[in-house]
Amino acid sequence: MLNPVSIQPIFRVTEFYTLYYFQHKSGYYFAGESHDFWEIIYVDNGRASGLNGSEPYTLEKGQMIFHHPNVFHNFRTGVVTSEENEDCDIIVISFDGELDMLEQFRDSIFTLSMHERHLFKEILDEAKQMYDKPFGKNLVYNKPDPQAPELVPGGKQLIGNLLEQLLLSLYRKQRDCPSQIQALPLQSLGPEYQIVRQIIMFLEENIYNNISFADLVNHFNLSETQLKKMFREATGYSVMQYYRKCVVARIEYHIQQRDHNFTELADLFHFSSIHYFSKFYKRETGHTLRECLKSAQDKD
Repeated sequence: MLNPVSIQPIFRVTEFYTLYYFQHKSGYYFAGESHDFWEIIYVDNGRASGLNGSEPYTLEKGQMIFHHPNVFHNFRTGVVTSEENEDCDIIVISFDGELDMLEQFRDSIFTLSMHERHLFKEILDEAKQMYDKPFGKNLVYNKPDPQAPELVPGGKQLIGNLLEQLLLSLYRKQRDCPSQIQALPLQSLGPEYQIVRQIIMFLEENIYNNISFADLVNHFNLSETQLKKMFREATGYSVMQYYRKCVVARIEYHIQQRDHNFTELADLFHFSSIHYFSKFYKRETGHTLRECLKSAQDKD
């Protein structure tokens, strides 16, 4: 009588949030976000750059990066330090599951083999069959009903299997082919980058403290002009624009978690009243706090 051999998965993908293929024109900026699930950015053509937490990254064609849960990240076409304009085609997949081993991929950029690139193609080919949607839309989430039947049975399962194959291939690559993995930061901005990195870390440490630009100038003992120029050259954003995006992303995280009501959030982020808190969120996002809450509830 044969004894069964148990399978102990290294990675198990159980949920999808997004699967996009974007064809961005030069000059495109995505201001940034954070969320409580994993995300992959893969450059299919052109180049892209952005921030992964406090670290800048640059992706060439055929490279990808993981954005970990609750880490603020943003994106732009091309490279901040280059004067060349360029288009960029990217694949974005966000997902969750039993993925503790992905922690070792933090702050790493992977250069993919032809086999790994082909897995992305298979994922896209399958996703395009799942729902009757234009190419470039979210191919795995059919709003307003995420449980709507697939046009081809088993589509999400097959995509999950293909994604697990990709993760396993990268897991082996980290062990066997370290030369194809690069640690952040790839983008060298000289000694000024270290100051920018300290500024970003300071902003993240004070995300609940409603700090001002004057607070930054005083803390780092820099002139306003010097600080503005240095930060924009490194990130593509003004200091306070970056800070506000971080604050908004953290507000939305708390709303998704539903761990505080709106009044408690106003206090947590040191707004003088819920009125000013609501006004801030509306100005930054174009949506109300209740609209954000409803969106989070719709995803449950």
